[in-house]
Amino acid sequence: MSTTDHDYTTTTGKPSFRDTVTAGLVQKALEPVLRAVRNEVASARREISDRANGAKTGLVLAGIAVGFALTTLVLLAGLVVALIALALPVWAAVGITFVVFAIVTAVLGVVGLRGIRRGVPPVPKDTIHEAKERVTNR
Repeated sequence: MSTTDHDYTTTTGKPSFRDTVTAGLVQKALEPVLRAVRNEVASARREISDRANGAKTGLVLAGIAVGFALTTLVLLAGLVVALIALALPVWAAVGITFVVFAIVTAVLGVVGLRGIRRGVPPVPKDTIHEAKERVTNR
């Protein structure tokens, strides 16, 4: 059996010298592309991690808001009891405390929800945008 330019293997079943050289050239040509893809994946991982940390902070603040909400309910119950049982000075103190806790609860809840919305879903928008720019500028 004779070998021609179109044969991919020699008669022994091993790749020919030409195929080996071609494979080496293809590998060298693809190396920068593979490196760029690896860099983009690493950048996307970092960005997703940063966004997830932002969501984590938002969840912690939302959890604190829940704690303050429960405290607010306890204080509301104390206010009702104080209004029924005692005169003005006691309920005024409980009322002022209730208002302060309610305001803190509202602020922490809003800030926490904003943090959750900012981090979820954790999509690497910046990395995707930069990759698109790099591809279109070449």
